[in-house]
Amino acid sequence: MGITIVQLLAKSGFGGTDMTTQDFEDLYGVTEERSLNFWASNLKDSVGSQRWAEIRDSTGVYLASVLGHFCLQSIDRVEALSPDSSPGDGEFRQFADLTQIAELMMQQLTSARNPLWMESAGAHILLYAGFFQDQNKGRHNIDLFSSIGKECYLMAAVGKRAKMMKMMAEEFNQSLFHLANLHRNLRENRYLIRTES
Repeated sequence: MGITIVQLLAKSGFGGTDMTTQDFEDLYGVTEERSLNFWASNLKDSVGSQRWAEIRDSTGVYLASVLGHFCLQSIDRVEALSPDSSPGDGEFRQFADLTQIAELMMQQLTSARNPLWMESAGAHILLYAGFFQDQNKGRHNIDLFSSIGKECYLMAAVGKRAKMMKMMAEEFNQSLFHLANLHRNLRENRYLIRTES
């Protein structure tokens, strides 16, 4: 189970033990909507308006929501790597790194499949092998994880979310490319001050 930023602040004493999500939003101005808008806007800038118009209603907003989720939900690396960690079947599984995802993939191929965990694994691959590709390409085979990510989304394609999961699988390589470019653009433009219009 992940730890939210509010929980971390409460543990550290900065936010007090009774700090709510609303208190956090009031204090820092970060909401789920603002996070989604930030990522969607920057993804649009990174891929270009024409490409954004093509993917916005299919996978574009989903990609922005994945990044927004990881901005607002921290990962407890110690807990995620612990052999005692056993999230429930209905929980969005946290992964500490790409190696842990590969291990889960091997387990899923030989046991009962959990579609939510597979979506979570695919989303984590988007984060680690896509957005943080420059940091991970020296340690991991990005092409291999691209294939694993595609398979994760295919395994997650059940029920009412099947169509979206299949679209993510089909466009997985392109999504990794878009997220890697987004990270580079944000890094290169980190000192650029944009005025509100």
